[in-house]
Amino acid sequence: MISAAILSSLQTAVCFTSPHHVTTATTTPNNHHHHQVVINGVVFPSVVKKTTQLQSSSTTQSSTETTTNTATISITNDQIFDATQTLLNYDQSQQSFIQTDGSQGMGGGLSALHYIQSLDSNKRLELQSSIQILIHVAHSERDINSAKGRIMLGFCSSNAPEALAGLKSWVTNLDLPRGMLHGMDVDGVPIPVEELGSVYVKYSTGGAMTFSDMRKSGKGFDALWRPGDALLETYDGDFRGVYLNVELSDGVFRQFGVLPTDLFMEEEEW
Repeated sequence: MISAAILSSLQTAVCFTSPHHVTTATTTPNNHHHHQVVINGVVFPSVVKKTTQLQSSSTTQSSTETTTNTATISITNDQIFDATQTLLNYDQSQQSFIQTDGSQGMGGGLSALHYIQSLDSNKRLELQSSIQILIHVAHSERDINSAKGRIMLGFCSSNAPEALAGLKSWVTNLDLPRGMLHGMDVDGVPIPVEELGSVYVKYSTGGAMTFSDMRKSGKGFDALWRPGDALLETYDGDFRGVYLNVELSDGVFRQFGVLPTDLFMEEEEW
């Protein structure tokens, strides 16, 4: 039986779909009047009309000025559209690169990694900013209704320490909930990380296991996912990176990846 282990240095948790590559999005930008808004030190064009007001948490470092004393961040429909489109364009560029690179590795996994390794600092900052916008909106929706705004991550890594370091950096920088890490012990006995080999770590801010996963865990209804829970599994594929799925109330399907595992790490950390 696989039991739950708390990763003390991470205290994180997860639930995500299996790695695959499908993304679609439809939205129409609106006419608007621009000003500037700063999110986590990054300046974005903002819009007066059709904004989603996001209450800033204690970890938020910047906010826009409003007519009240409440600090808020205004994310517009146009910004959501642009962020979604940036990540869609990334996916499409990666797929094109995989083809020109000879689709190396299982399913083109090695070529996908080559594409990630080719990204310059500007592109990485663009990806960070787009992800932060979508995550902020998801946080605001989940604050209103805990069943909304679900965020799911899937880390494909060549070893467990790499996956967990990536998970910790994403959870920390995106202010995601932290929960239990499952799958690193058997009947309470820790599994040596060197015996795990390549791994896939699934993370979610909410939702439940499938009945199949619940039976596999041996924990019955105690295995239901809680916000921030994560599950570590062995993985025999060649993809290396992160799958991101953000569920917003507009119903647009937003799954992107694979994204760089070290996207939110400082260079010296990687």
